[in-house]
Amino acid sequence: MGSLSRWAVFITVFLCIYGSLHLYMLIKVRRAFHVEGWSYVLLLVVLLYLMLAPIQARLMHHQGYELSAVMMSWIGYLWMGYLFLFICLSVPLDLYHLAMASLQQLLDTDWTHMMLARRQNVLLTATVAGGLMVYGAVAAYQVPLNHITLTSAKIPESMGRLRIVQISDLHLGTMTYPGRLSPILTAIRAAQPDILVSTGDLVDGPIRDGNTLAGMLKALPAPMGKFAVTGNHEFYLAPEGALQFTQAAGFTLLRGSAVPLNESIVVAGVDDPAGDGPNPDAAEARLLAGLPDEQFAILLKHRPVLAPVDGRRFDLQLSGHTHKGQIFPFTLVIRMVYPFQSGWHRVGPEKYLHVSRGTGTWGPPVRVFARPEITVIDLIAAGR
Repeated sequence: MGSLSRWAVFITVFLCIYGSLHLYMLIKVRRAFHVEGWSYVLLLVVLLYLMLAPIQARLMHHQGYELSAVMMSWIGYLWMGYLFLFICLSVPLDLYHLAMASLQQLLDTDWTHMMLARRQNVLLTATVAGGLMVYGAVAAYQVPLNHITLTSAKIPESMGRLRIVQISDLHLGTMTYPGRLSPILTAIRAAQPDILVSTGDLVDGPIRDGNTLAGMLKALPAPMGKFAVTGNHEFYLAPEGALQFTQAAGFTLLRGSAVPLNESIVVAGVDDPAGDGPNPDAAEARLLAGLPDEQFAILLKHRPVLAPVDGRRFDLQLSGHTHKGQIFPFTLVIRMVYPFQSGWHRVGPEKYLHVSRGTGTWGPPVRVFARPEITVIDLIAAGR
């Protein structure tokens, strides 16, 4: 499937799901405030405008209206985050009221005092959603370091400590500006990585100030190298530009390839399946089968999935993709799709998987009960 076909499928699914959420809000607001006539038409037009804002932003960018595209992106994605929170709060309340109303009829009693009026329902939900938006926006901009220490018999004592810093899911795009990236890069620089890795979705569509951002990333010191793999978003729109940006930012792209760092450590990486490569599981199996057993193998793979093949040859897999749901309660949905949702997991004898919560955000620039992270992994010899 080509990038145009993927984009068409994405837009269709997006409009169906996102349109349903707007319809739900339209019905709630109309019934709560008795919106009729021209007021109803105006409400409908505003909701349609907000629903289509992310798509309008993409079109404006392609037509060369950069400033308008940035403004439309912020409007559209802030609204998206607010709507998601509003819906997530509204649905449980509506189910509660439905259950209470059903019990009233069944038991022939009056529990009206235990329920909110429609207008109170909407106003309460809107206020709480607004508060969570403010909290989520602040949380998204505070990216803590997550420190992990891993010992291995494959690491010689003479090498001392090897420090890997992992970023994932930065989703650099229209809404990213140098000031947003600066504190993240400051934290990475303070961690003093020997190796810097990006486990996919570094790029998400057209990048504002692309040369500046690439230069900022390239300037990060990592004496033993910077390595990256593709995520699904690199392939959704203009994949050539996304790959060029990654390389301009100083990363060595690992696309079914491996690079030995020294006699003891090798870094390997695979493309995300969204790239339409031939049989990704088989490609990963071939790559890992060729790695020497005596070397500590670091596998960069965007999705936190273990390939269903025997004899996987890696010691540490670094992944991302999930964002830990980014906005609760999507955390619960992600858990059903990806058993390894976030954090540190032992997946076999002397085999480990770490799933990053992500360093940036996709879509709404907010995180609710799913903090971002920069992961710092210290590899040391066993017994130290």
